[in-house]
Amino acid sequence: MMHPLVLKAHKFMVAGLACLGVFSNPLPSHSAATDTTTAQRPFIVFDATLYKNKPSFAGLPVRQVTLLYEARLFSGHQSPTVMPSEHAIRSIGKELSAAATPVIVDVERWPLKGDAQTVKTNAGKLSTILSWIKAEAPNVQIGAYGTVPLNDYWRAIRGPGSKEHQAWQQDNDRLDELATHLDALYPSLYAFYADWQGWVNYAVAQLTEARRKAGERPVYAFLMPVYHESNRQLGLHPVESDYWELQLNTAAQYADGVVIWGGWGRNGPEPWDEEASWWQVTKRFMSRLNRVAPDRPSSLGVR
Repeated sequence: MMHPLVLKAHKFMVAGLACLGVFSNPLPSHSAATDTTTAQRPFIVFDATLYKNKPSFAGLPVRQVTLLYEARLFSGHQSPTVMPSEHAIRSIGKELSAAATPVIVDVERWPLKGDAQTVKTNAGKLSTILSWIKAEAPNVQIGAYGTVPLNDYWRAIRGPGSKEHQAWQQDNDRLDELATHLDALYPSLYAFYADWQGWVNYAVAQLTEARRKAGERPVYAFLMPVYHESNRQLGLHPVESDYWELQLNTAAQYADGVVIWGGWGRNGPEPWDEEASWWQVTKRFMSRLNRVAPDRPSSLGVR
């Protein structure tokens, strides 16, 4: 996810309810976390979509969230490596000090993968921005999109016993200082491929790792009802309704809520479609929130 004004020129840089087993074989390491953490919190659906002419969602259990994109944090001609103005960031924090919605910072110009010094420097920059905002808005829940854990499809799905998966966890551990500035974690679970089983493995790995890093803090998963733009064939095409339902159900088992993003097409914001299949699925999903578990998929499990 990137700021809407630059989506046309760049690819994204980020790669139902069931508290009782949507899948036939949940990861053993997550079982206790599910019992002690998610069971204590109601599942939340946040709207972060960019559609034009959206309805008010009155009467629906949809909450709003504030996203701070790079375009608001940085000046237009600023070098990508340079910090934004402290005064400007603190001013934004003051504006948000009375906000009732969570605030999510979306800075993707500073890589959090690579050599140790680069990661330390970039994580420190992002931590500083978060600390400036928090200083001016101490009561606002603040997070950073797709940072902890790192969005890494291929290493995440290798499985906890693999060297690749363990290396990914070690890279996440390098972000512990950054994580101390986060009131909630926001892993990205966008669909890159039409591989449902692969997505399940990826999502459960990301959310399980998010739980490991979050402790008692909530974990909210970013979902998007279209395929990730990096897929040349499927990018920005709607995710199939059953696939979307699976994504919501998976998040409901392993996370505390979802942040639904999307609505920005190749030519800017797209018009709201009340009859869109993803929205019909989402409304059905929300109607059962915290009341009843959905039908259990019989053909998919965590591998």
